[in-house]
Amino acid sequence: MPSIFPCSHKYFKIYVVVIGLLFSGIHLNAQKVDSVLKKLNTDYPQEKLYLQFDRSLYNPGETIWFKAYLFSGSFPSMISKTLYVELTDSKGKILQQISAPVFISGASGSLEIPPDFSGNVFVRAYTKWMLNFDSSFLYTKSFLVTTAQKSVEKLHKSSAQKIHPVAARFLPPELKFFPEGGNLILGIESRVAFNATDQNGMPVKISGEILDNEGKKITSFFCVHAGMGSFLLRPEKNQQYNAAWKDGQGEIHETLLPSAKQNGIVLEVHNLKNQIGFTVKRRQDSDLYSYVSVVAQMNQQLIYKATIDLSKTDSVTGTIPIENFPAGIVQITVFTPHEEPLAERIVFANPDGYSFKANLNLTTANLQHRGKNVITIDVPDTILSNLSVAVTDADLNPGTEEDNIYSHLLLTSDIKGYVYHPAYYFSSNADSVAQYLDLVMMTNGWRRFKWEKVLAGDFPALNYLPANYLSVNGQVKGLNKRVLPDKQINGILELKNNKKEFLNIPVSDDGKFNFSGMIFYDSAKLYYQFNKDKKNKLTSRATLDIKENLLDAPLHLQPANDGLSNFFKPDSITLTENKQIHRDQINELENRKLQTLKTVVVDKKIKTKKDLMDDEYTSGMFSNGSAYNSRIILPDDDPAFHNSINLLYYLQSRIPGLQVNPNATVNAITWRGSVTSLFVDEMSQRTLDINTAKIEEDASYILSLPMSEIAMVKIFDPPFMGAWGAGPGGAIAVYTKKAGSDNQKVKGLGYVDMIGYSPVREFYSPDYSVPAKADVGDYRTTLLWTPFILTDKNHYSVTLSFYNNDITKKIKIVIEGCNEDGKLTRIEKIY
Repeated sequence: MPSIFPCSHKYFKIYVVVIGLLFSGIHLNAQKVDSVLKKLNTDYPQEKLYLQFDRSLYNPGETIWFKAYLFSGSFPSMISKTLYVELTDSKGKILQQISAPVFISGASGSLEIPPDFSGNVFVRAYTKWMLNFDSSFLYTKSFLVTTAQKSVEKLHKSSAQKIHPVAARFLPPELKFFPEGGNLILGIESRVAFNATDQNGMPVKISGEILDNEGKKITSFFCVHAGMGSFLLRPEKNQQYNAAWKDGQGEIHETLLPSAKQNGIVLEVHNLKNQIGFTVKRRQDSDLYSYVSVVAQMNQQLIYKATIDLSKTDSVTGTIPIENFPAGIVQITVFTPHEEPLAERIVFANPDGYSFKANLNLTTANLQHRGKNVITIDVPDTILSNLSVAVTDADLNPGTEEDNIYSHLLLTSDIKGYVYHPAYYFSSNADSVAQYLDLVMMTNGWRRFKWEKVLAGDFPALNYLPANYLSVNGQVKGLNKRVLPDKQINGILELKNNKKEFLNIPVSDDGKFNFSGMIFYDSAKLYYQFNKDKKNKLTSRATLDIKENLLDAPLHLQPANDGLSNFFKPDSITLTENKQIHRDQINELENRKLQTLKTVVVDKKIKTKKDLMDDEYTSGMFSNGSAYNSRIILPDDDPAFHNSINLLYYLQSRIPGLQVNPNATVNAITWRGSVTSLFVDEMSQRTLDINTAKIEEDASYILSLPMSEIAMVKIFDPPFMGAWGAGPGGAIAVYTKKAGSDNQKVKGLGYVDMIGYSPVREFYSPDYSVPAKADVGDYRTTLLWTPFILTDKNHYSVTLSFYNNDITKKIKIVIEGCNEDGKLTRIEKIY
């Protein structure tokens, strides 16, 4: 299957090493492993999501604000352009579903908790591309709603009773053993890791002894961190080992260890500073596996391959260089000469190389009643960064998140099962933390794919392909195919605010057509007519079967069982304070309904001609309500406009920092060294050069436009996140004149209703520098939520201001984000 991803974001350096002596005529068939990884990386790249939320605790009727970060492997994803987010109850019932466009590998939005809700809510997020793979890797986060009828403890008890209705409270802790590499082999010393948990997946502190068949003590073991630990064991013939252990209550339990195999391979791994050391061992008297191969992959990319000769030795040691690799999980697998997996281990590489520096300063602090505060965020780097910030009441939103952008994107999004407090493993560079993280690696496994399946050619079915934002796919029916060649459909997309966008859609010889790259919100009507179809004769004879690319319905998946363990567990004081704030908020809403203002003051702003044109022509991220610095050029305001040969000639020397090559058609405009994104009637002019596999800005259509046909030009300062990729060079949006009456153009045409992205709510942040018209209470828990903060070499410092509410005495500021190199950042401070 040809690749559907012409441009790979980054590449790893591959180390191919031959270890030991290879005899003539001996050949390990590792080519299939190489080709399988290449196919996985090219045709089946994996996406993963992380969502930052404004808070970890909510009341009924409140808004959950979120910012999503979309990655593919170790870098921001360029695969998907649409994000889906669902709010469900604990039984999987859909409370709300929204869709949002992805800009610079990020998306934002909000979810509403029903005002009469009682229970616990789950947020699930995914892209359509992610639905091609294991659904357990979809992003899921659980939240406790403070007025829930069940406490967290009761919820866990209820979950346990579903497992065993009668004896749930008597279920003993569970102890699992994980021999390094996968198996115990007779006569070979192995490291054995273990993990002890209760019935809810929480870690349990235990200690015990390993006994042989006669009850003789072989070794002792005990937890060193979060229910985990390890010990060494050399299995002997005719022995079945048993663990006798005590839990935290002093109860004695017994658990059998996995049985040892007669023959096999033991894989021993040591995570060193800039390299991964490994040792492959077998029994000295075994004639099996004289030759094996060691393969290491990271994010489905081959990073190391070695052929190992065990014919004259029982162990071989090697190293895998990782100094220049991104941080993340490396899977090391030992294969037979016939490409059968023998042993496997995952390791976390480069635990110090995943972050970039960002600075936070509270430059103006005023935590008095409705006082003004100012924060400054500095990113001393030259590349594009994408951040989000939440400012909340620290007493109502206490504690540090158990999972954050570091731990989720680098750790928990790539392994199955519950990891207790994963953020801890990225809290320090101490050796002890790295050792505990290695225990997590030993007690978990890589599950993005299984070697046995992909080596057998069993790849996932791609039911969903990437799409460029909103698109329509259609089929012309009812016409003779002889009339279809060179036909085009003229479309008019009428938005909710009566704004219209004009589309030109080519039709293939078989009657199929497609148009993509649209961004609009709520709903719209798409009117259509064949080009040059006088009196609508051809259109009236045809039937157009038009389909959108948005998902038709939510997933209706049951929340993961381990989600019950992920609730933020507040103390009783925090719960009481949140409930009181909830009552105050309800009372305030009732007071507002009863208020009658004696005087109504109407402030009316007279709109300029540019304002009116902006209202008429622009929409979505191009509108005057967007967060970008922009300027508008109207042809009638400058006599030189109509006298210019084309728009590129006109723009020369008119915009500071803008470099224009009026004689070029590809990447003709740059801004501060980066290519400027081009749009005509808000449609991207980007094209893919098949020969170079590069995406370029094509100015040919703009060059062909007569200056008399241009109604308005809008120029956006860099960076412009509406541009696919990043838009570090800003954007130029050209709007063509609307011919005649819009109503006449639409009248009598066929149309279909279209659903757009979910309407965007704006976070309410009061401005108390303006005298209030009514004396109403302010009980906001979230004081500031800014989901998109973009920095680069020219805009490395951002200043934000917000006003305190009536009650907050201590604020918490959390900043998270990523840069275009895939590095992450996180800051949490309490003032």
